Amino acid sequence: MVAPIANSTRLMDAVSSQIDHILFECDDGTSISSSSLLEFSAQRAFRQTPRRLVFCMCENDPGGLLGYLSLLKLDAVPLMLSASLAAAQFEKLVSAYRPGFAWLPDHRAGEFGDGHVLLSHMGYSLVAAAADEAYPIDDSLALLLSTSGSTGTPKFVRLSHDNILANAEAISTYLGLTGEERPITTLPPSYSYGLSIIHSHLLAGATIALTNKTFFDRAFWDFLKSSKATSFGGVPYHYEMLKKLRFPSMDLPSLRSLTQAGARMEPELTRDFAELCANKGIRYFSMYGQTEATARMSYLSPDRAIEKAGSIGRPIPGGAFWLEDEHGQKIEGNDAAGELVYYGRNVSMGYAEGYRDLALGDERGGVLRTGDIARRDAEGDYYIVGRLKRFLKMFGHRINLQDVEAQLLAAGHTVVCAGQDDQLEIYLPQGSGEAGKLIKAKLISDLKISPKAISVYAIAELPRNDSGKIQYNQLKSSAGDSLA
Repeated sequence: MVAPIANSTRLMDAVSSQIDHILFECDDGTSISSSSLLEFSAQRAFRQTPRRLVFCMCENDPGGLLGYLSLLKLDAVPLMLSASLAAAQFEKLVSAYRPGFAWLPDHRAGEFGDGHVLLSHMGYSLVAAAADEAYPIDDSLALLLSTSGSTGTPKFVRLSHDNILANAEAISTYLGLTGEERPITTLPPSYSYGLSIIHSHLLAGATIALTNKTFFDRAFWDFLKSSKATSFGGVPYHYEMLKKLRFPSMDLPSLRSLTQAGARMEPELTRDFAELCANKGIRYFSMYGQTEATARMSYLSPDRAIEKAGSIGRPIPGGAFWLEDEHGQKIEGNDAAGELVYYGRNVSMGYAEGYRDLALGDERGGVLRTGDIARRDAEGDYYIVGRLKRFLKMFGHRINLQDVEAQLLAAGHTVVCAGQDDQLEIYLPQGSGEAGKLIKAKLISDLKISPKAISVYAIAELPRNDSGKIQYNQLKSSAGDSLA
C-alpha cells in the first residue's frame, strides 16, 4: 500500500504524489496517468472551481473520472449524479442546490440551463452556470453522495476529505491492497461502493481496469482477461446474475479477490460463492456499509466466509460497533439484538437537501446510528437481523418483514414484503395465482392474522436503484395483478 504523504488529510494529495503512475487502463486502449491528471487539472477552466459546488455526472470512462479526480484534487465540491438521471430530476436538483458548475457528458451539456461551456475533453464538458451565485460552503465539505441511486431525491450525504481518506485507508488495510492489484469496474462512481473501490485502490498505488461494460457483455469478460484484472465488487443482484451466467465454470486465472456489499445477501448464496472462491484460491469478502459512513463499516474475512455466511463480521480498522436497546442503553453480552451503532473517522458530516445545508459543519461527531437491528456472537462477529423501519404493527404485534421474507424463502417462495400497519403486502416476482394462494394460506397460519390483512401481488420485475437495492416505495406502482 502507498501511504499518504506526511500530514495529509486528503486522498488526492497521496494520489498526486505517485509520479507517472498509471491510474487507469481503459477498455478503449487509452490510459490515464497521475501526470496527465495533474496537467489536466491545471487548465484555466478547472482553476475556477475550488470551493464551488460542481454537479458531476460521470461514468466509468476516461473523461468522466479524469474530471472527477481533478475536481477532488482542486478542492471543488463534486455532487455525484447517476448517468441515468432523468432530465426533469436533474433540473429539480439544479434548482435545489444551485451549482456553480457541472461536469457532464457532452450530449447533456445543454441541460445545465443557460450555462456556457468552458472546456470539452474526452466526451465531457465543464459548464459554468449562467448566474454566478456564491454561497457559504463549510471548509471541511469535500463530496456529496446520494443514497437513492437514480431516483433524483434531493437528500445527499455530506462527506469531508478526512472521511474519504479514512475509509480508503481502512479498506486498503483490511483487503491488503498493494500496487500489484488491478480491480475492474463493475459499479457506477455515483454509488458509494463503486467510488470506494476507486478511492482505496488509487491510494494503494494500484492501476484500475476501467470499463462501463456489464457482466452481460462478452467484451467485459474479454477485457477482464486482457487487463489481467485481479478483483471486482458486486451487490447481491450481481451475484445472483453471476450464478445464472455460469461464473463457476469460467476460466479467469488473474482473479484473486471478490467483494460483496450494498445490501444483505442470502446466507445460502453467500456460502455458495465463499465455497467456490475457496476452491479456486480466490479471497471472498462479505462487507457491510452505508453511504453515511462513506462506504464501509465492517467486513468478514475470507477464512470465516463459509463458516459464518450471513455475518457482517467485525468493524473496519479504526472503527467500533456497539448495540443499543430501544431506550438508548448499551447492550452487554452476546446474542441479544439491538440497534447497531458505529463510530469512526469515516462517519459523514450529515445530510443536505439544498444549497443552504452546505454551510453546515459536522453534525454527527463520528457516531452513526445505522437503523439496522443486529446481534453479536461470542466471537465478536455481528449479524444483521432486521431493520428498524422494516417493521409493521399487525393488530398490536410487531412483525419483522425480513423474518417474513426468510420464512417464505425457506418454504420455497422468493418474495419481497412491504405494507403499512395492519396491512401486509407480499410481492411475488412472476408469480402465479396458485403460488399466491399458498403464500397467503401459510401467512394466515403462521402469523395468526386475518386474511383481509394480507395481499399478495404479482410483479414482473423488482424495482431497483443503480446499486441493485430494492426500491420499496416503488413496489406498489410496479405491481401487477392481485394473486390472493
